[in-house]
Amino acid sequence: MKQTVLVVDDNDINRLNLKLLLKESYNILEAGDLEAADAALAGHRVDMVVLDLALPPDPDNPEIGMGYLGRLRQESPDTPVVVITGHDERALAFRAQEMGALDFFGKPFDPDEVKGTIDRSMAAHWQAMREQEMQRALETRVNSDLLGESAAMQALRAMIAQVAAAPSTVLIRGETGTGKELVARQLHAASNRASHPFIAINCAAMNVELLESELFGYEKGAFAGAGKRKLGWFERASGGTLFLDEVAGLPLPVQGKLLRALESGEFSRLGGEAIIQTDVRLICSTREDLEKQVAVGAFRDDLYYRIHVVEIEVPPLREHIEDLTKLADAILLRKAAMCGKRMDELSGEVMEQLARYSWPGNVRELENVIERAVVLAATSVVESIPSLTGPQPVGDDGDPLQQWLNQLPDSGIRAEKAVAAFEKQLVEAALERNHHIKARAGRWLGFGDRAKDKMRYLCDKYDIEVKEGL
Repeated sequence: MKQTVLVVDDNDINRLNLKLLLKESYNILEAGDLEAADAALAGHRVDMVVLDLALPPDPDNPEIGMGYLGRLRQESPDTPVVVITGHDERALAFRAQEMGALDFFGKPFDPDEVKGTIDRSMAAHWQAMREQEMQRALETRVNSDLLGESAAMQALRAMIAQVAAAPSTVLIRGETGTGKELVARQLHAASNRASHPFIAINCAAMNVELLESELFGYEKGAFAGAGKRKLGWFERASGGTLFLDEVAGLPLPVQGKLLRALESGEFSRLGGEAIIQTDVRLICSTREDLEKQVAVGAFRDDLYYRIHVVEIEVPPLREHIEDLTKLADAILLRKAAMCGKRMDELSGEVMEQLARYSWPGNVRELENVIERAVVLAATSVVESIPSLTGPQPVGDDGDPLQQWLNQLPDSGIRAEKAVAAFEKQLVEAALERNHHIKARAGRWLGFGDRAKDKMRYLCDKYDIEVKEGL
C-alpha cells in the first residue's frame, strides 16, 4: 500500500511538478490553501505533509506557513512535515526544524533533492515509530525467545514457524502468564511484516471509550479533552501486526466496529468522516472460553469466526515442567542484570522447591518469584525463595480439593473456617485471573448481574485490597 503525501502550496505549477516527481512512489494529495489542507487531512489518511512556508501572507498572519506548521505539530503531532523554502532561506528552514519539521528542500526544485528528502524523511519517521514499539517491548520486559526443549515447546515453535508467513488471523489460547504476547511477537518477527510495527493492546484493561479511541484514533474536538488529532493503533500498525490481548474483554460496541475494519480494511477516526485504509495482520489472545462467551451473547459469533482462523495453544508450565531449570536459569540472569547484581545460580534446595510447585501463574509467576529472590539475596547464589502460596499446589493426591485440604492444620479447624478459607482463596484466584477487575472476576465466578457488588462484599469480608474503581 502506497503512503500518502499531502502537498500544500498555493502555486499550481509547483504542485504539479511535485506530483510528477513523487507519484511513482506515493499517493499525492494537493491543497492550494490552508482550508483545502485541513479538508484533505480530515478526509484522508495522510502519512506526510509537504508544506510551502512561502504561502501568501495576510495582515493578521505575516508568516502563515510557519503558523500552519506550528498548528500541525500541535494538532496532529503524529504526522511528519517536510517544508519548502527558497534556497536563500536557510535560517527559516532551521527555524522550521526547531518547530518539529523533519527536513526541508528549496525552490527551484532539484528532482534528486526533492525525492531524496521525502524518501529519507518518510523512512526516518517509520523507523522512529518502530523504535518506540521496541522500547515499549523492553519496558514490558518481554523475552526474545521461547525457551525449553520439551516436546510441548518444540511443537509450539514448529507451529509458529508454520503459521508466521501466512496472512491469516491467529487466536492464541492459554492460561495467564504462559507467554501469549511472546508467541504473538514471535509470529510477527518471523513474518514478512517484521520490518513494520507490532502494536499490542490489552482489551481487558480499558473501558469502551478509551479502547475505541486507542484502536481507531480520533479527530480534534471529537470529545471533551480531544485537543489534537491522534492516530489509532490500526493506523500505527499499518503494514505490521496488531495484537489484541485478552480479546474476550472487548465491549460489544467495539466488537462491531472491529469486525467492519477487519472485513473491509477501512475505518474512521472518532469524530471524523474520512475513510482510513489500513493493512494489518490481526493476532488475538484469550484465556477465556470464547465459545461460551458466544453462547451467552457476550461475544459476537461473526467476530469469533473472523478471528478464529488459526489457533495456537500455549501450554501451561506444569505441562512442560522439564523446562523449569532452563527457564529459571535464564530468568535469574536477566533479573540479576536488571537489579545490577552478579548472580548465576539457584541452589539445589531452591530448585527442588520450585519443581514441587504447580505454578498456577505459569512463567510470569516464576519470573516474579525469582525477581523477589534476587532482590533479597545477599550472595551470588540464591539460597532461598519467598513462600509459594498458589491456590492449587501440587500434592500427593491429584484432586485439587484434596490438595487444598492437605494445607489445613491437622487439628481443631471447624467446617465454617475451612469454607471461609477456601472462599477467600477462590476470590483471590478469581481476581488474579481477571486482572483484579471485580466485575470480571465476579462474572467468572458466576455471580451474574450483581457480580461487582458481590465481589466488593467478599473483598470487604476477607480484607482483600483491590485498587479503587476496579
